[in-house]
Amino acid sequence: MGSRVLITGAAGLLGRYVVNECVANGYSVRGFDRQRGDAGIDWHIGDVTDPVAVRTAVEDMDAILHIAAVPNIWSGDGRTIMQVNVQGTYTVLEAAEAAGVGRFVFCSSDSVAGYTVREGRMLAPLYAPIDLDHPLQATDPYAISKILGEDLVRAYVLRGLSAVALRTVFIAYPEMAAEIEARAKDPHNYRGPAAGGPSSAGGGPLYHHIDPRDVARAFRLALQMSMPSPRYECFYLSSTVTLSPEPTLDRLQRLHGGTIEIRNRAVYENEPFAPLYDLTHAARGLGFTARYDQRHLITGDNRSEERAGRE
Repeated sequence: MGSRVLITGAAGLLGRYVVNECVANGYSVRGFDRQRGDAGIDWHIGDVTDPVAVRTAVEDMDAILHIAAVPNIWSGDGRTIMQVNVQGTYTVLEAAEAAGVGRFVFCSSDSVAGYTVREGRMLAPLYAPIDLDHPLQATDPYAISKILGEDLVRAYVLRGLSAVALRTVFIAYPEMAAEIEARAKDPHNYRGPAAGGPSSAGGGPLYHHIDPRDVARAFRLALQMSMPSPRYECFYLSSTVTLSPEPTLDRLQRLHGGTIEIRNRAVYENEPFAPLYDLTHAARGLGFTARYDQRHLITGDNRSEERAGRE
């Protein structure tokens, strides 16, 4: 795998972490965004739906980390989400194929499973942990855009591209700490953003989350994966615990009765706050297990800092 990497959305909340991770690990990074970020890298300014700007940015790149998107259902109407997230992904894939890019990493979302926001018609999972065989039950525009994005990526894999899709849960940036704390203090009445955060505390009914440092490392690992070309891989990414005040099985029972089949109870016996998603595939195939969590924001036990210090 070559060392020249284009990161779309490089100036955004997630992009800045991925840029720093790649630079720190010796990659030559080019950033593509609608505005220049703070990192001292080669910046190309443009929109992912602009074929000319994208083709120029992709030139001479070995890999693309495609992060640029409308990041959630509250950040744009359905038409805008589809235009940026679907048309933008198609535009970048077209340029990647034309330029002979060897690796494409797509920032997807756990929302494809359909259990994240009530603004669509949120459906309960059929079983837990949710693995890659679980049906995709998305109903809101953002989640649908990510399913369509994954479909586009798979189509270009059939044409010869090697690609990875990362289905990340709600990313708990430092800017979101006050929102997470506000929700924990009054979960029944919380309506964010209520504490100055860039958006509401997210993560769906189980309050899933992941630290941006872990997501950035996952993108770097996706660059380094040994993959024959063409090939497609997909992984769910989450912290090893949720931010829910209740253990996972207790919360599912309260919300849905006994309608959800629990296929591997040992997961939740070993860690009562384990996420809804099966993380074993990411551990085996990507070499990824989250190093951080933010439960200290709601428990005060400094769990994530202590864990980070041991890494």
